[in-house]
Amino acid sequence: MNTLSNNYTKIFISLIISLLLFILVFKFQTQYNQKLNQKIKISAETLYTDKNKILDDVKQIVLTGNHREISSLENELEKMSHIESAEIYFSVNGEVSLSYYEFEPVVRVFNSENQSYYLDSNCKRIPLSEKYTADIILFTGYTENIKDDLILNLAKKINSNKFLSNQVSEVFVNETSEAFFIPVLGSHKIKLGSFNNLEIKIKKMMTFYDKIIPKHGWEKYSEINLEYQNQIICLKND
Repeated sequence: MNTLSNNYTKIFISLIISLLLFILVFKFQTQYNQKLNQKIKISAETLYTDKNKILDDVKQIVLTGNHREISSLENELEKMSHIESAEIYFSVNGEVSLSYYEFEPVVRVFNSENQSYYLDSNCKRIPLSEKYTADIILFTGYTENIKDDLILNLAKKINSNKFLSNQVSEVFVNETSEAFFIPVLGSHKIKLGSFNNLEIKIKKMMTFYDKIIPKHGWEKYSEINLEYQNQIICLKND
């Protein structure tokens, strides 16, 4: 009986020692990770990327002491779909600094099958992110029939005009590649037609809002057609 009791005591003591060792190791690892995290400085506006995941990757380089992996990690970061450039460097006091920049989307594009992507200012396609949805102008409809650079060019023209950037929420492209502005205010739609002569068409659109709307109000017209030279064709509501 005493032998059995002694065995239980030994097992209990072994468990206590193992638990204490686990607590000590866990505490040491936690403190080390906290110190390591403090040594790693990440400078980035992270709307799309997982900052914690990138931090873990940098920590692995520090833990292994293989600084030659820095350029490799920089290249891997720059291959990520949402990152434009990245730079990692070590300071004399042992700190690790990482700076990276994400692509900035200008327009979000949906095609006729509701597939979607962003375009940045250099016409690079950027996939969507589960972390963040950009509040930018939309192009919808049969956009697969329009080249990305034409979409981006029109989006930039809209964004560069303070009034239009607030008034035009969406550009719809129909099956024959004609573009329509979908305004925020008013029940009308604005037919742009082709993606040619945009400066002239936008000037006529501003004439409509500056001259015609103040006289006739927001609800008189159902469609404004800008595609014909030297004309603004306004279709009345029934």
